[in-house]
Parts: sequence; structure tokens; C-alpha cells
Amino acid sequence: MKGTRWKKVLGKCSGEIYRELKITFSGMPCPDKWVFLVGCYNSGTTLLRKVLGSHTLISALPSEGQYLTDQFPSDHEIGLSRMWVLREDLYRLTENTLGPDATRIKREWCMRLDKSRPVFLEQTPANVARMRWIQRNFENAYFIGIVRNGYAVSEGIVRKAKPIHLEQGWSIEQAAYQWSRSNEILCEDAKHLDHFIWCKYEDLTENLEKEISKILRFLGISEQGNVELDKNWSVHERDQEIRNLNHESINRLTKEQINVINKVSKKMLLEFGYDVISAD
Repeated sequence: MKGTRWKKVLGKCSGEIYRELKITFSGMPCPDKWVFLVGCYNSGTTLLRKVLGSHTLISALPSEGQYLTDQFPSDHEIGLSRMWVLREDLYRLTENTLGPDATRIKREWCMRLDKSRPVFLEQTPANVARMRWIQRNFENAYFIGIVRNGYAVSEGIVRKAKPIHLEQGWSIEQAAYQWSRSNEILCEDAKHLDHFIWCKYEDLTENLEKEISKILRFLGISEQGNVELDKNWSVHERDQEIRNLNHESINRLTKEQINVINKVSKKMLLEFGYDVISAD
């Protein structure tokens, strides 16, 4: 009938009902460990998820967990693509926060996980702000915090993020603040966690086998799990061997952009042992 939307509405309702049925009958997951990869955008979380997810004892979600649940705000949908720190109030959760429905999140994620494997792996950069809440609501939670050179990350955010409401995208100042603030929170809240380990992007890309072995020992997992160390990995439409891409990213920065990053992020750059670049 003209002027009505019955077909679209019924189709949407049918999809929602089917999804609720799947969630209802998916069962509650009971893994030995929940593992959460956290870190600023463009720091290597996707790469690390794919490598660890190739282990025979680890089941990794196929994409960021924020997109597989209706309990967390999706940064893209609310106009914060790669920039959650601009609305920290929407993301920051602690063990004292009532927060989302953790049981529902587990059921939603369970639909995408191989329940025969004892370790479940999730990756969402914005979970930096939720680590303390996650620890309280997910049994035996382990956290891997990954950090990468702030110049390379800031350049990548400006180049890759596509905020729907900003034709010119994010400024280099906003990108540098995203890197600095998310890592400040990561450092602050890591002190409250029972199981936490750091991983540097530079170490991961330059000595993959050593870094993966360190992480597997942290997780109490046998290294003999057929982790695929030698293959090319497809990350954000790039299918290539694992290597350090910092030099390429930093070379794209102008002198003015370097000066802005230094102004915003110098403290955190030094905190993580990165050289402060002179724009002169």
C-alpha cells in the first residue's frame, strides 16, 4: 500500500526476532579464559587478534566485539570513528559502574565463537575505557595492552578515520589526543587488573615469534598450537607480510603536524620510551 512501510518494518522485526531466538538458545559460554586485546586505534590490535586467533586453543571473534553486541556504543554509528575519547563519558566504565548487560554480551559473542576451544579472544580499541568493568563481569579475564609510536598512530587516524559529519576528517591535534588519552587511561586502569601484559607494536612486527611466545606464556597456553607466524595477514584491506610500518607513516607527516603531536603527546611519548622528533 502506498505511503506505508510494512515490508521494511516486518523484515526488520523478523530479523530481530530471529536474532533474539539465536541469542536465547546460544547458551552461556564458560571458557577457561576471556582474553581482551586493548589499545589505541591503528596500534596493531587487529593484527594481533588474527595471529593469536590462529592458535588451535584460541577462538577469536571475527571482528571487533563492539560491532557484535547491542550493549556497547559503536564508534562509527555515533560519529566517533577512531575517536572515542571525545565522548569519554559514554565509554568509561569501572568496577563500580552498573553498566551494560554482561550476560547478553556473552550470549551475543558466543554465537560467533568456537565453544570447543578453551580461550575466547575479543578485540575492541575502546575497551581500554572498560577494562575494570570487564574484569568484574567476565570470569578469569586477561588483558593484553598494545602500544605503538604516537606519531605513526596519529597519522593513521587522520588518514583512515571517516567521521560521517566532518568532510575534512579529524585534525592531527584530535588524533594525537586520542593516542595520548587512551594510553593514559590504559596505564591508569591496568594497575587495577589481576592479569595484564604490555605488547609493543614495534616488538610484535620486528620479532613476531618472540612476542607471541611471551603472550602465550602469559596466558598459560602451550606454544605448540600451530600459530601461523609466516603467512601474509590481511589487515584493513592490506594483504602483506608482517613488518614495521612506522617509518612510512611518520614520513607522511608535515613539520607542522609533528609540532602539533609534540605539543599534545610529548609526555606520553617519553613515558613509553619513544623519541620525540624535532620538526626542524
